[in-house]
Amino acid sequence: MKSKVEFIAPAQKGEYEYIGFDLEANAGRFTFPCRYIASGRENAVDAEQEKEQKEEAKKIVSLIKRVQKEFSLGGSGDESFQFYSMVWLIRDYIDNGYYTETERVVRRGDQGRIDWKHTLRHSGIYFDGNNLLYRDFYVQKNRLDEASLLAQIYKCCLAYSAECIGFLYNVSQTERSVFRIDSSADVGFMCYHVQKELGRTFNSYKQMLLRHLLTILKGRQGKTRAVSLCMHDKEFEYVFEFLVNSVFGTEVVQDFYNEYGYKIDDKRFSASKLRPDTIMRNPTMNGTPDFYVIDAKYYNYGYTGDPRDLPQASAIAKQIGYNHYLSRRENNTFYSIFLLPFAKEAEEKPVKYIGYAANASSLLSCADKVDKEDEKMDKVAVCLVDLKTLVDVYFNVAHKKDGTPIVKADMRRKLAEEVYSRF
Repeated sequence: MKSKVEFIAPAQKGEYEYIGFDLEANAGRFTFPCRYIASGRENAVDAEQEKEQKEEAKKIVSLIKRVQKEFSLGGSGDESFQFYSMVWLIRDYIDNGYYTETERVVRRGDQGRIDWKHTLRHSGIYFDGNNLLYRDFYVQKNRLDEASLLAQIYKCCLAYSAECIGFLYNVSQTERSVFRIDSSADVGFMCYHVQKELGRTFNSYKQMLLRHLLTILKGRQGKTRAVSLCMHDKEFEYVFEFLVNSVFGTEVVQDFYNEYGYKIDDKRFSASKLRPDTIMRNPTMNGTPDFYVIDAKYYNYGYTGDPRDLPQASAIAKQIGYNHYLSRRENNTFYSIFLLPFAKEAEEKPVKYIGYAANASSLLSCADKVDKEDEKMDKVAVCLVDLKTLVDVYFNVAHKKDGTPIVKADMRRKLAEEVYSRF
């Protein structure tokens, strides 16, 4: 296994069916749907860039896991579960070291330390006139044979996990096990023993450990290649929407549904409701608008500059409808924003306004910057956000050049200022 992650950016959207880690080719290859690492740094040439890529890969893994769980997405569920079990096992090893058996069992017998609580509860007691007589004693014993066996299974799964994804956590070599992960007989026996242990332990940590071991082993059964963590390329729009709502959202969107219905023969019928992606309260003191309705669009325009990669008429009409409906219903002013991803260069701002969308007649009759509120509500601002900065802000690791943290409030303010000054 190579010690570095190779970031691969498709030349065009849809070039790869899946995105995510692919460990099939004996390499840590990471396919991302668009340019994410800064241009010229896709392939690490020194230790610093290698560390950067590993950290970015770990963030994306965590993000995909979160979104897959929330939206029930993903390419192959079994492989995803196996991948996450490997991550759990390696992190547990880093935090706690090798697993050692600490659970004791209580058995009937007279050899060992008597467990009086268990004996009093479960043993028959007789009184001979002078003394209390116990029919059976229960004693505590360490399961040395079973403990040694489980430790070997643990080491086998840990070694396999380190071989597959250990390069992300700087875990390359671990102690060898007597079992072999590439032996179907060994894997079958290990699965049997782990399932047996799982059925008789009540220790919550051990139960979790055994489930992850079983996931890794079952994922290995019948397979000759390593694991992958994949998500359909078309599903990444959910990741982008999740990021935008997490960073820019300030309100509960369910409170801002745009409701429609019919009135026929004096009877009213409900139609579908339109749900906005994100509602952001204006974080500046500039007055209007009171709120921004943000539509996160995982489109390619920020990377290609091709007008065909911009939102089309139906999306524009929907956003303008939000402006008027919500402004009338809430007695507040709402402006709309299309927010698209891009990859900023070193000196660029992480959020920037690039123009607006409107009805064709409005494009001819309105100046770019107007003062009338009705005309502003008939437009949709188009802005770009740097995807890497968005991810970093979500994980609270974004910083300016001087080391000052960039937080969610900063991103909201930057977006509002960009729109207010240019819209």
